[in-house]
Amino acid sequence: MNNKKATGKLSKVLKLISVLEKCNGKASIGSSEALISPKAAKIMAAVGLVFLTGALAVTAYFVEPFIAPYIALQDFAKSLMMILLLLTLVLSIKNIVTVLYTADDLPVLLPMPFSAGQIVTAKLVVSLKFPVILSLVLVNSTLLGLGFNAGMGATYIIGTVLSSVLIPVTGLAVAALIIVVVFRLFGFIRNRDVTLVLGGVFTLALTLAYVFASNTLRGDSGSAALGILSSVASLSNGFPNVSFMSSFMFDGNVLGLLISLAVTAAVILLALVVIKLFYMYSALSMQNTGKSNKAVGKGDLDGIKQTSALKALTSYEAKNARRNPAYLIYGFAMTFIWPVLFVLPMILGKGSFFSIVKYSPDTGALLTCALLLGITASCFACGFNILPVTAFSREGDSFNMLRSMPIVFGDYYRSKRNFSMLICSLGSVAYIIILGIVCTATGIVSAANCWVFLFGALVSYLCNSIIINCMLMNNAKKPVFNWDSETELSRKLGWINIVAIVIGFVAYLALFAAIIASSAIDISAVMLNGISITLIGAIGSAAIALVILAVAAAVNKISVKKAEKSLF
Repeated sequence: MNNKKATGKLSKVLKLISVLEKCNGKASIGSSEALISPKAAKIMAAVGLVFLTGALAVTAYFVEPFIAPYIALQDFAKSLMMILLLLTLVLSIKNIVTVLYTADDLPVLLPMPFSAGQIVTAKLVVSLKFPVILSLVLVNSTLLGLGFNAGMGATYIIGTVLSSVLIPVTGLAVAALIIVVVFRLFGFIRNRDVTLVLGGVFTLALTLAYVFASNTLRGDSGSAALGILSSVASLSNGFPNVSFMSSFMFDGNVLGLLISLAVTAAVILLALVVIKLFYMYSALSMQNTGKSNKAVGKGDLDGIKQTSALKALTSYEAKNARRNPAYLIYGFAMTFIWPVLFVLPMILGKGSFFSIVKYSPDTGALLTCALLLGITASCFACGFNILPVTAFSREGDSFNMLRSMPIVFGDYYRSKRNFSMLICSLGSVAYIIILGIVCTATGIVSAANCWVFLFGALVSYLCNSIIINCMLMNNAKKPVFNWDSETELSRKLGWINIVAIVIGFVAYLALFAAIIASSAIDISAVMLNGISITLIGAIGSAAIALVILAVAAAVNKISVKKAEKSLF
């Protein structure tokens, strides 16, 4: 009877796995929409993986004599297994959050007659496919190729094949264990918007770590790589599933094999127990968006304590933007973190951008760089911000109530513009001023030329005014008041956002080129028709700044009337 019951549970899990694999994306290999038959596509994929594994094994076989004098095969094997374990753990964290908590199929699966363990097991098995294939290809091909040339025995081959499966399984189980415990203990994470931003921060941290590691290895890649492998091999001694499996592979220690298998089984069992206890509660308590208990209403618009109408409306706009995590993420976070994406990769590691700077640019060159910096900062700060482009749409059904109130539209419009200007200026103008202080204090820019950063800050502020007013006018022309989810509304960037980001990226590349040109050579000595090229750049930068000032003044003047005409 128990066998039938267990078989029935396993059958349900296998059926759920089959359904999840079929629903895992229309572009999967072997789908019915492929140009060739599903069976042929799967055969081609399998043949390709076998060929890749064989090619890597042959390469490792012939490379073994060249690496043997520098690192022992046992240390290399432990390093490779440790790296794959950590890689599986890191890559699985975000994937597990997606499949267990933020996937769209959860509302469908949870009411079905599946236990939490069955749902999670099926999802994790589907998620395990890529790590297992990656481990099978890399571990088997590399270690078997090296081992055959080194004359290793049967225990080495058995341990290699077992490790290629056990390593990704262990990494995935540990990741699932951590994620389920964290989601159960920290209630604020059980919000899809918060989860998304934390996932973005996690991905960003991995990207920066990769940039830093690659820049560090760029100078002396051979010795640095061998040093890292030796360190990883030493680190593996703290992971019993790797260290004991290594003792079985190289020393024939059967007890090491049994301990390694027991550790893996214990981790999987512990993960399943924790999932059974905590998963269902945390999954059911996931929210699409979070709001404060206090709703924004008419009282927020009243001029309490003799507050002016503009100040009261600006306060209302701030509360309306802060009350929802979706607005906090897409209206605040991206505006402030853009320097991490573009600036830090330039200054991290041995091959950093500032290592090529040889000369201190003169005033003319600095004006050009400050102009480009102001445009870049403004375009990125505004381009990644959804507050102005959804300013009127965020009102939703409340807009009709606002129309009936005795509010001057000019104050209403300026409250939205002022709040957006404040946020975008903190992500652009403030950054330029901080950069100016740092560059002056470190001697990159002389104290006599530090005023160019104020010029760049002014250009950034004027560009912010142009972009934000354009976004407000565009949203007033085509507002969307009937929406189902504020999260869905907040994720959509308008065409002005895209244009701003593109212009910002072009200005960023131009800034990069200008700094290299002005720092690598003394361009003040370069003449064009008898006039210094830096003088031409300074005059041109001042002229462009005046044009930006004129455009900002014109747009600022017509924006209120145009928006009012569009809305009413």
